[in-house]
Amino acid sequence: MLSLEELQKAPEKPGVYLFKRGNKPIYIGKAKNLRDRLLQHYKLAEKDSKEKAIIENSTSVEWVITRNTFEALTLEVDLIQLHKPRYNVLHKYGGGYPLLLLTDEPYPTVRVVRGTEHRGQLFGPFFSTSKAKKVKRLIHRVFKLRTCDPIPERKEPCMDYHLGLCSGPCCGLIDKESYRLSVKSAIALLSGEVSEVLEELYQKIEEEMQRLNFERCAMLRDQIQALENLSKGQRVSGLEYGNADILYAMGRVLGVFLIRSGRLVDKQVFVLEREEDLEEFLLGFYYTSPLPQNLLVNFELSEETLWWLSQRGNFELRRDISPELEELIRENLGHHLDPVVLREEFHRVLRIPMPERIEGFDISHFYGEYTVGSCVVWEMGSMNKRAYRRYRIKSFEGIDDYRALEEVLSRRARRLKEGEEKMPDLWLIDGGYGQLSVAIRVRDKFSLPIKVYALAKEEEILISEERKEVRLTQHPILYRVFGLIRDEAHRFALTYNRKLRLKEGLKDTLDKVKGIGEVKKRLIYRNFENLYEFLKADEGTLRRLGISPTLKQEVERYLKG
Repeated sequence: MLSLEELQKAPEKPGVYLFKRGNKPIYIGKAKNLRDRLLQHYKLAEKDSKEKAIIENSTSVEWVITRNTFEALTLEVDLIQLHKPRYNVLHKYGGGYPLLLLTDEPYPTVRVVRGTEHRGQLFGPFFSTSKAKKVKRLIHRVFKLRTCDPIPERKEPCMDYHLGLCSGPCCGLIDKESYRLSVKSAIALLSGEVSEVLEELYQKIEEEMQRLNFERCAMLRDQIQALENLSKGQRVSGLEYGNADILYAMGRVLGVFLIRSGRLVDKQVFVLEREEDLEEFLLGFYYTSPLPQNLLVNFELSEETLWWLSQRGNFELRRDISPELEELIRENLGHHLDPVVLREEFHRVLRIPMPERIEGFDISHFYGEYTVGSCVVWEMGSMNKRAYRRYRIKSFEGIDDYRALEEVLSRRARRLKEGEEKMPDLWLIDGGYGQLSVAIRVRDKFSLPIKVYALAKEEEILISEERKEVRLTQHPILYRVFGLIRDEAHRFALTYNRKLRLKEGLKDTLDKVKGIGEVKKRLIYRNFENLYEFLKADEGTLRRLGISPTLKQEVERYLKG
C-alpha cells in the first residue's frame, strides 16, 4: 500500500502518473498538478471504494512530466491503450470497438478487427462484437465472400460452399469479375451507398438469365433485395449528410450516435466520471476507431484536440444540429425527466438525495431450471446498458428465489468491494420483504455504503430498509424511475433464461433422438439458434444444408411422445 509520504514527493507540474502493482500499471491518470492530484486520490480513498482499491493494491507510483496538459492527455491515452490498466473504466476495453475490415487481397474477405492499423477498408465501429459478427455472417450469406482466411488452394470446395456461405474462389468456382461485383455489393451494404451498384447488379442478372445460369441469378436476386431493403430504411430527419458521428453531452451523460448513409445505425450512452473527461473520451474513442466524414459535437474542442484529430484523418467538424434532431437525441439520452424536479421528488417523498447510480436485480427460472439473475444499472437519468451483468446460478438446483438472490448479490458485492465495479448509491430488488431482508443481509456482510429498496410487483409498493412503504402509483415521477429499473431487470433476466432454455433445449432434444450423429448435430447447431427455428425450416432449406427432412420428422415425433 502506498504511503502519504510517497505521494507528497510528486512535483507540482503537469504530467501523467501510473499507479503500479509490481511492474504492471493498475491505474493511469493525468493532472495539471501531479502532487495535488495524487493527494486527492489518497483523500478520496477514505470514502470511495475504487480509490481505496487503487491505493491499497499499488506498490509504487511513477510519473512523467509534460510541457502542458494536452501533452499529458495524449500521453495518458497512449499509455492506457498500451497497458489496459484494471481500474481505468473509461478505456478498459483497450483495443477499441470492433470494426469490419474488407481485406486488400485479390479475393477479399471480411474480418472482425480492432484498431485502425490494417491493410484494407474499415467499416464501423460497432458497439458490440455480436453486432459485428452478425453483419459478417450476413456478408457471407448474401454476397458469398470467402470464409477461409487465408485463402487455401483446394481441388474441392469446403462445407461452407455447400452451405451457401462462400462462392468457392479457392477452387476457381467464381471468376474475378463476378467476385469483384460481390465485393462491391458488400461495400455498398456496409457504407449505405447502394445506387451505383444496384444498376450494375440489374445488368448482371440480365446477362446471367440469357446464359440460363439460374443459380447465379438467384444469388444476384438476394443481393439486390438486401440492398433495396437497405435503401428503403428509415432515414434520420434533419441530416443533410450521410456519414457522421454525433457526440452530444448533457453534463456527465454523453451520447454517441453513428449515422451511415443518412440512417442511425447504432448508439451508445456513456456516463463519465467528470464533465472534464469529454476530450479524453473523444481521443480514446478515435484512437482505435476511424473518423467519419462529419463529426457533430455540442461542446467546445480545444485547438490541440482538433489538431490531434486532423492527424487521424480527414473530417469536417460541425455544430449545426437541427432542433428536430436535437429533440431525438435528448429523448435517446433519457433526459426527458427534469433533473431538478426528479431531485426534489427524491427528497420530498423518500427523504434521500437523488442517487447518481441505482442497480436493479431480478431472478428468473423455468420450473426450477435454468435459474439466472440480472443486474441492470440506472445512471444520471438513463439506463447504462454497457454496465448490465447477468448471472447463472451455480450453488444449487431447484426453486429457491431467496438463495438465488443471495448468490447474485454476494457475487456482485465482492466485485464492488474490490473496486472492480463502480459503487452504486442504491440497490433496487424485485420483490417484497423477504427479498429486501436478503439484500440487507448481503449489504451488511460486505459493509457496502448502499441503501436498499424493494419493489413489490402487483401493488407497486416501494419498501425501504426501514420498512417504510410508498405506493408509487401516487408518485408518477418516481414510478417512472423505479418502474423502469424493475421492468428492465425483469426483461434482462427473462431474456437470458429463454436464451439458455432454447440453446440447451435444442442440444438436449437432439441428443435423445435416434439417427442424428455428431456431424448432423454440428450442422444444426451452426445454422439454427433454437429448436423452433429448426422445426419451422422447410424441406428445401434442410436439403441445401445437407440435412434430411426425415430428421426433422424424427424430432417432431419425439416431442409428441
